[in-house]
Amino acid sequence: MKTIICNIKTNVFNYIRTLNWKMLLILGVFCIVLAVLNNIFVDESKSVEWIGSQPVLEVPE
Repeated sequence: MKTIICNIKTNVFNYIRTLNWKMLLILGVFCIVLAVLNNIFVDESKSVEWIGSQPVLEVPE
């Protein structure tokens, strides 16, 4: 049983090493940028409040 767990652990680590981490990081940053742009250009009723954002005060006329 211990050898099976060690083999699985070794196989998982070997698989993780084969991933292209640079491409995964670029895709993650690209998704975040698209999410921010989408939130900026979407209608105000569908916009999402960001964590820690301050309420925008209305400009008096």
